[in-house]
Amino acid sequence: MKIVIRAGGVGTRLWPASREENPKQFLALLGEKTLLRETVERILPLVDPKKDLFISSNEKFREKILEIVPEIEPGNLILEPLSRNTGPAICLECAFLEKRADPDEIIATLPSDDFISDPQAFRDLLAQSEKFLKENPDYILTPAVRPDEVDTGYSYLKEGKNLKKEGEEAVFEVVDWVEKPNVDFCKELIDSGVYYYHTGMYVWRLGTALSLWERHNPEMLKTCREIIPDLAEQKDVRENYGRLEKSSVESALTDKVDRIAMSVSNRIGWSDLGKWPKIKKYLAFDGNGNVIRGRALPLETTDSMIVGAGDKLIATIGLDNIIVIDTPEALLICPQNKAEDIKKIVDELKENNEEKYL
Repeated sequence: MKIVIRAGGVGTRLWPASREENPKQFLALLGEKTLLRETVERILPLVDPKKDLFISSNEKFREKILEIVPEIEPGNLILEPLSRNTGPAICLECAFLEKRADPDEIIATLPSDDFISDPQAFRDLLAQSEKFLKENPDYILTPAVRPDEVDTGYSYLKEGKNLKKEGEEAVFEVVDWVEKPNVDFCKELIDSGVYYYHTGMYVWRLGTALSLWERHNPEMLKTCREIIPDLAEQKDVRENYGRLEKSSVESALTDKVDRIAMSVSNRIGWSDLGKWPKIKKYLAFDGNGNVIRGRALPLETTDSMIVGAGDKLIATIGLDNIIVIDTPEALLICPQNKAEDIKKIVDELKENNEEKYL
């Protein structure tokens, strides 16, 4: 198996800590290590990092990645000239690996910013996924996780026929795919017991993935194949790559594919760590349900998250379910139930050309 870790996102809902020049995957949000480093260490027992580990990101993060992941070969970096979302990024991965791997090689493409409760169980799930695909090469697999809370920001997959079960891991056909349901529908899906979180991960046989791109999005694959030689020589391919429409891998490819299965494990808790409440969930609380990082004096303050910068003291009185994120350049204060809307602040800053805050 070869593993690609996708590390090109910006993490706008984690503003103002996550910024264009230092996005969330390069931040130590849960402990002492960056999210990218935690992701790499989670999968290292499965691969030889010199041969089988690849990282996809923006070209401006090349040196930062090599510093965080010294094990990787510089030639195994797949560097986009600009961000076009997961559709072009994953298509570029496939075109890049076409020159590096056999068509029968199993490829896993994984985000760099997930929380996964049991690293060994996750490695077992990837191994089970690889085994299934070697026996059923026409499928593409997406690892999925049983929901533990209502979240309207996720997509949900419905289990169909059980295609393989071995121990705590199983593979099911995907018979329904629901994109970001409203709260009531989300509760219905979870209560049914047959819907799982879609994690945004994919595992597939390289030759199968390339044939699917050729069938469903040939122009995108053609462009990606054309720029691979120039990427290798670090030439500017911004104009050609920029012609590709920004699109998710779901809209670019997987929504059009018939044979999709999901690999699941009952041993794994998962979150995509895309919003401040998700970060808060995995950090230590004080006696009043507050998460404090930095210097804070939370008087009569409950169930809040206060993250400070440097030695500045943040004092609060009478807050409940509030997020306070202080950085040298910007301060965020918002109710926890509005965390999904932090992206609107970033959009407004872009519209007003407030580049220094992005």
